[in-house]
Parts: sequence; C-alpha cells; structure tokens
Amino acid sequence: MGTRDEATDAPSGFDEVPIPVGGGFWRALGRNGALVVGYGLLALHVGVMVVVASVLAGDRLTHAAESRLASLTLWSTVLLPLLALCFISIGELIRRARWGGASSHGSVTVTMRLLPVRWNLVWIVLAGVPAWLTLDLSVRDATHYDFGGHLEGILAVNGVLVAGVLGAAVGALVKKVAWLRRGRSRRPEGGVGEAPDADTRGRRFWRSFGFRWRFDIWLCAFGGVALWTGGWAFRLADELSGAREAGWGFAAVGVVLLAVGLWATTQFWRSGEHLASAESAA
Repeated sequence: MGTRDEATDAPSGFDEVPIPVGGGFWRALGRNGALVVGYGLLALHVGVMVVVASVLAGDRLTHAAESRLASLTLWSTVLLPLLALCFISIGELIRRARWGGASSHGSVTVTMRLLPVRWNLVWIVLAGVPAWLTLDLSVRDATHYDFGGHLEGILAVNGVLVAGVLGAAVGALVKKVAWLRRGRSRRPEGGVGEAPDADTRGRRFWRSFGFRWRFDIWLCAFGGVALWTGGWAFRLADELSGAREAGWGFAAVGVVLLAVGLWATTQFWRSGEHLASAESAA
C-alpha cells in the first residue's frame, strides 16, 4: 500500500461517486471549474461592495438612488458569499481529494492532499484584513455617515461573516499544527473509519466531534464572530446606550468559545483519523 501522498496522485475517483442531485453539473465543471466559479463569485461580491461604497462616499446621488445601490449590496451579501463557499468547498474536494467508497460510518469518504501550514497563515491574513476593515468602515458609517448611513448594517453583516472565517482559519491552523506535532506518530495506516480501536467510547466521541462534524472549528468560528461583535459594540459605546456592556458580554462569550474550540482542535488525534480525510454524514 502506498502512502497517502502517493495515493492522492492517483485518479480522484470523483466520476464514480454517486451524487443523487446535480452530479452531472459538478462533473461537467471539471477539475478546476468549481473553483473558478467560486472565486469569481467572491471577487464579484467584493467588487460590488467596493464600487457601491466608493459611489456612496462621493455623495453625488439622490437618496433614492443611494437606497437602490444599498439594496444591491444587501442582495450581494445574502447570495454571493454563500454560493462562493459552496463552489470553493466542492472545488477543493474535486481538485485535491481522492474519493473512496463507503466507510462503516458514512456513504462517501475522501482523502485530501494536506496543504502546508503557510497556506493557513495566508487564509488568516486574507480573513483578518477585511474583518478589521468592515468593522472600522461600519462604525464610521454609523458615526460619521461616510456612506450616507446606508452601509452600516450591511458592512456589519459582512464583518460577521468574515470574522467567522477568521476564527475558523485560526482554529484550522492550531488543529493542523497540533496534529502534526502530536499525532504524526499516530497516523492511521488504514482507510477512513478503520482505526483498530474505533469503537471505544472516547474514540467515538472525538471522531464525531472533531472529524465528522468539525465542531471544534465551528466553536472557533462562533468565537471569532462574538469577538468581532464585541469590538463593534465597544466602538459604538459613545453613540449607543448599553453598547459597552453588550461589548463586554460578547467579548466574554467569544473568549470562552474560542478557548474551548482551540483546545478541542488539539485533541483531534484522539479521533484516530487522518486530518486530511472526511466522510459524508449519511
């Protein structure tokens, strides 16, 4: 049996995977098509936000025209990031994963090529910069009407979304570093779900928590959202009654969620699975 890195050089097996709905569509996109669409949608959303913000900052339009532009950013925020995430996630699976048959726990299994740690750092920077910018610009629109007061809430929604990505990226970095350091000697030799002690109580818990559902990463993401919201409330403390107290509350919740999530990421080795593998939930 070859190593996992060697295995990922083999045909992906995606063409043989049963996909009840939309299988022909995803296969027609090819190896990189889904990624092109996903990153294109993300770039389109960023472009819409930048262009509309620049126009509104010029203060040259009627109030009705400004409201219509603000509605455009609302629809863009509601639709494009979610669609982009779907295409990017599936695109990465198609590009980097070796698809397998059913494990004893799921209907489809994949083993992905593990990316270097430096890519986790890149994602943290790419999420951290817009997280800070959306917070700052949202507060400025709320306090100084930099965009006529039209984008305060929309920028805040975008900030919450990107803060969640930032928290998840930080959690993924810690999870990978901890697994590589502590779990390297415990990497499973078999396939997904084939650890010899897979049926023990502790193994089942961590396999469900950190492998199948990735609840550790979700906790980090929600922690990032709470911390961002706390920072946003602190910045508005002079304008809104009770904002400072709310800020402390969100910050406390964020610290707890992030701390628990980060600790949980360091326990992934207990799942008995390879970090770059996954299985479907059904």
